[in-house]
Amino acid sequence: MLTAISRVLASLSLALKQPLYAFCDLETSHGDALVTRHGDYVSFLRVDGMRRMATKDDIRQISTKMRVDISGALEGKGHAIVGWYASDPDLTAVEIERRNMASCRQVARELGLQLDDILDERMALWPRVMRWDAAYFVLWTRRAVLTKEERKQMKEEQAALAAECPVGGEAQRFYLRSEVMKARHDAFVSRVAASLKAHDVAAAEITPHEALAAIREAMYRETAGSSWRAVLPGDRVTPRLPEEDEARPTNGGLLWPSIRSQLFHLDAVTHGGQRVEIGDNEYANVDMDMGPEDPRPFIELAASLGQDRVPWRGAFVIEGGGRTIMAIKEIAAAFLGMFPQNGDLRRAFAALRQDREQENHISVRLRASFATWAPAGEFRSLRRRASTLSQRIEAWGNCKALSVAGDPLEGVMSSLPGLSLTSTATPSLALLGDALAMLPWNRTASPWERGSILFRLPHGAIWPYDPSGGSKRPQVLDIFVAPPRSGKSVLANTINLGLCLSPAALGAQGAQIPLIGKADIGPSAKGFVRLLQEALGPDRRHLAIFEVLQFAPGYEFNVFDLQVGCEYPLPLEQAFLQNFLTLATLPPETTTPYEGMTQLIGLVIDEAYRLSTEVPGGSPKRYRRGVEAQVDAAIAQHAIALHPDEPHWRDVVTALCDVGEFRLAEVAQRHAVPLLQDLISAARTDQVRDMFTKLRIAVTAERAVELFERYIYDIIRKFPTLNAPTRLDFGPARVIVLDLAEVAPTGSSAANRQTEMMYMLARHILARNFFLKPDYLHYVPERIREHHRRRFQEIYECVKRLDYDEWHRTEGSPQVRAQAALDVREGPKHNIQLGFSSQRLGDMGDAIISQSTGRFVLRAGDEREAEEIIDRFNLSEASAAIVRYGLNGPGPAGAPFLAILQADDAKYEQKLVNTLGPIELWALSTTPGDTGLRDRLYEQVGISEGLRRLARIFPSGSALKEIERRKDERLRRGELDSRAEAGVIDEVTQELLEGRGIGLKLRPYEADRGETDVPIAAE
Repeated sequence: MLTAISRVLASLSLALKQPLYAFCDLETSHGDALVTRHGDYVSFLRVDGMRRMATKDDIRQISTKMRVDISGALEGKGHAIVGWYASDPDLTAVEIERRNMASCRQVARELGLQLDDILDERMALWPRVMRWDAAYFVLWTRRAVLTKEERKQMKEEQAALAAECPVGGEAQRFYLRSEVMKARHDAFVSRVAASLKAHDVAAAEITPHEALAAIREAMYRETAGSSWRAVLPGDRVTPRLPEEDEARPTNGGLLWPSIRSQLFHLDAVTHGGQRVEIGDNEYANVDMDMGPEDPRPFIELAASLGQDRVPWRGAFVIEGGGRTIMAIKEIAAAFLGMFPQNGDLRRAFAALRQDREQENHISVRLRASFATWAPAGEFRSLRRRASTLSQRIEAWGNCKALSVAGDPLEGVMSSLPGLSLTSTATPSLALLGDALAMLPWNRTASPWERGSILFRLPHGAIWPYDPSGGSKRPQVLDIFVAPPRSGKSVLANTINLGLCLSPAALGAQGAQIPLIGKADIGPSAKGFVRLLQEALGPDRRHLAIFEVLQFAPGYEFNVFDLQVGCEYPLPLEQAFLQNFLTLATLPPETTTPYEGMTQLIGLVIDEAYRLSTEVPGGSPKRYRRGVEAQVDAAIAQHAIALHPDEPHWRDVVTALCDVGEFRLAEVAQRHAVPLLQDLISAARTDQVRDMFTKLRIAVTAERAVELFERYIYDIIRKFPTLNAPTRLDFGPARVIVLDLAEVAPTGSSAANRQTEMMYMLARHILARNFFLKPDYLHYVPERIREHHRRRFQEIYECVKRLDYDEWHRTEGSPQVRAQAALDVREGPKHNIQLGFSSQRLGDMGDAIISQSTGRFVLRAGDEREAEEIIDRFNLSEASAAIVRYGLNGPGPAGAPFLAILQADDAKYEQKLVNTLGPIELWALSTTPGDTGLRDRLYEQVGISEGLRRLARIFPSGSALKEIERRKDERLRRGELDSRAEAGVIDEVTQELLEGRGIGLKLRPYEADRGETDVPIAAE
């Protein structure tokens, strides 16, 4: 009896629309759609936004094309599009954790990287400058679309299903599904999705489970980011026992519980006539009472409210059947034409009729409901937010907003997606094209849902970036274009750090830092390496190395080194040697090799390696004790027997490989391979002379072999470190940065040629192992093949990145560019990323520009450069305006740049901002004054403590203003410029160390440390 009474009261309550249950029409699911209790079908399209930025005119043109695509579906009644959008700055931290931070922390733990300072700082900073947002198209198909015969068929389908399995109690009435309705609905969904895709709007249909999760999170904001999942037909369900006093229990407890009972876990409480408490928040609704006089793109409303950091959501309901509605209202307006106040109404109908007759532009029924919220009890904050929301809506094309609804709960529920198609907003009659422009598709999209790097849009929205590329970007070829001091190096360092924290570090061989090599000019990546070294700890800091390349003892590097145990180079190693020696034998002022020189070099290389082996006529290198102490010790330890009269290094290599001493075998092999001087002997062999003795160089009247020998002697004289066994040993390092500033001069043709050679050499040092793959195993001797099988497989599978800075220095060198072009073509096959940085776009070369998939423009040097970028990349008008006027260099809010990406088989153009906290800015800074101050502090108090102090005293990430101010004072006192700057940096360093002067801010934290004789810590 009590159960029956409860059901009657519940039904009455639902009829009176008292509980939240009454606002939900959803009953069950069918395929990818939800089904309502009336048999209507509902699907959710997640709308990520436009791939390219657009002007107002662009949006208007796209809206016109979209309305042509879908106007047929909205001509009559039955179909509806609800454009839903929400923005919530208060829950940005939850979204950042989901999209970025959880993965980064997990990868850092797996790698053993102590980056808590950086990650904690990001988590403190980003929620203050970013905001979470989401948009959906909720597509409705109602029974009105069916013909009379189809409605009859639908009823028969439902009756047949209900007879097979009658449902009772609170279970889902899954028999309401209909194949007839599903076919109509699927066609409508496909039509809308195709229209969005055709106009470069990223959208994807989501599952009913995801749709219900989105509805629940929209209603209970405190549940955002949870793992809640609804139970729908097809899912496993736990049976529910009936009440003990129920005489005839139904089978409802054995089936899937109602969607309403799953969605709602807290009821609503109305406070007064405008506030509704649902869960942990209070809500206030705002309805659009009158449509805009000047329809404007949705992004204008979202951007203005984004700057206000007001949480809000909005639902724009577009329903078909506008023609019928228009006819009725037009008749009424004509009937009441005797009243002067109806003149505007008649003229409006006349304009709508004209658009329909001349352009076949249909009218639709438009309603828009909005809501904002604040934590429960903070009604003053809620009132301010509701006022701001109302003002922004009214400023959006001169709309009229209404903050009072007959039922405040119904008003708040009107802005929720997918529950029902009702709304408390006043219906307006609007042209379909104008209504479409108001929907939330013209925001900007990222191809990635998650990423180890988060950029932000200028108005604050989150923009994830995955530096590993993944399946959406299988080829990663980045170019960075900007004049100095534009944030180019910091952005490149940010991407490399993000690569270390990306899923690319988690491979089949376990967690390892990706292989990263960079040929740098200056110390632009030194901060990145030192940050990694500190994060790795003292026992593993050798995995990240920054080295200034020099022509000095200890920097010897032999380009003829081989893979351990091999006697001849692998194909790509052979190609490098060919290019390198071709470049080395060119006169400084020329770029084309002499006739026959390329063939001569190839043959000489083969001969040099052949002569280093035990072949007839060969001269393998003799082993001498005392050259490599560790090798000598290993020979003694393993009792390796060598030839008593003529021991060779090659025999030592073989013996050490046989006993598993591969690392020492590699050291021994450096003495077994050819040197530059051995090319002279190779060039004088009978085989070479027989082929090239008659070849003369017309320019110099020399024989080709003699010319070759002359250049080799010159290289040995200029670069003695290239004619000695390798000593520049990076061991197991994963991240290597080579600073070429001291060996890559500029100014003359000879200096430029040397710079080109050093770029080639650096590329070989950094990436000679990047191109290893299992296919090369047949080039490896059988006895060492198993060792290399594991190496080749691990290197082949892991993500690798090779960066070049100041690429303009290779201009005019076809050999260097040819090597880079080869790397570009071969890179995707070997999972290698490439990055090139320079000050002008033209420095990159057509081959690199045309194949690049990531173009990062931080600023154009002048108007001519800006126009070249715009033309070369075929930028839209909106992106062109950004290049011309919107890139002004780093500022307090971050460093803006234009990203032009080829990802997910589409082109993306977005203006983004790289926003870093003071600790990270100081760690990655490349400005000379700042790096000088940073390095001095590193030496005194360590990296972590130094960064904390700098971030505390100079939160902008730079001390240049303070350094310049003090330097000017010293100059006025008569000090020399160089002494003045160095003295200022030393002075500021001491103040930060001693907690005096500008470092006084550090003193309050001295007591917290509980120490008096150690450096003062920043907060």
